[in-house]
Amino acid sequence: MTNSPYLLLVETSVIIDTDPNTWLAIAKLGECLLPEVVALEIKNIANGKAEGNESVAKQFQNSSGLKWQITNLTDKHADLVVRATQNLSRKAKLMIKVAQSAVGVANAYPQKCVVLISDEISLRDRIAKLKQKNLCAIPSAIARQWSRTNQAPPIVHQSIEYLQKQISQPINQSLHQTDTIGLTTSSSGVSTEQKIKDRQENLPQKTNFRQIAISLVKFGLTTTFLVTILLFGWRLAKPQQFQQFWKKTGLPPLPQILVQPDQPKKN
Repeated sequence: MTNSPYLLLVETSVIIDTDPNTWLAIAKLGECLLPEVVALEIKNIANGKAEGNESVAKQFQNSSGLKWQITNLTDKHADLVVRATQNLSRKAKLMIKVAQSAVGVANAYPQKCVVLISDEISLRDRIAKLKQKNLCAIPSAIARQWSRTNQAPPIVHQSIEYLQKQISQPINQSLHQTDTIGLTTSSSGVSTEQKIKDRQENLPQKTNFRQIAISLVKFGLTTTFLVTILLFGWRLAKPQQFQQFWKKTGLPPLPQILVQPDQPKKN
C-alpha cells in the first residue's frame, strides 16, 4: 500500500465502456483496485458469459502494464441490504455488490480517501447517500481531467481535508494533555517547595514568639514577687499609712498578719 492519501476503486462500466487511454489515465493517479465482483464480471464478458463488449474485456485482461490489484474486501451497510421481496435486475444486484466492496475498502482504510470511479449514475448516487466521509464516487471523465491537470476534484479534496483534520486532532489533543499534565506537575512542585520554604521561614518566628512569651511570664512573676515584697514591707513598717493606701484601691481587706507591729507606748 502506497503513501497516497487516496485509493482508486474501478467499476465495470469504466472498463467496458471506455478505452485503454482512460485506463492509463486512471492508472497514473495512483493505486487502483478492482472489486472481486468486477474482475469476475469482466472475465464473464470476455468469455461471452455476460453482456458487454467482449473484445474490450479481453483487451483489458491482456493489459499487463496496468497492474491493478483485485480486492475481496466487502462490508455490509444498512442502506445496501437486498431484501427477498425486492425484484432487482442482475445489473442492480451487481451495483450493490460493488457498493458493498467500496464500503469494505473504506472501512479497512479509514485514513485514506477511497474514490470509486464509475459511469453508472445510480451507483454514484448510492455512494453519495451513504455519507461516509472517506468514500466518494466520480465518473471516468472527471478522473481523466484529474490525471491531466493533476488537481483532485473538489469532492476528493474535501474528503482528504476532512481526514487530515481527523488525523491531526488526536495528536493536538495528546500534546495539549501532555502540556496540561506538565503544567500541573510543575505547579504542584512549585507549591510544595513554597510550602516547605514558608515553613522554614515561619519556624524562627514561632520560636521567637515562644521565647518572648516565656520571658514575659518570667518578668511578670518576678515583678509580682517584688511588688508583693515591697507591699509586705510597707505594711510592716508603716501599717496606718499602708491601710489608708489599701482602702483607696477598693480591694478587699488583707488578712491579719501573724506578727503585729509594735504599738507606740502611751505616757
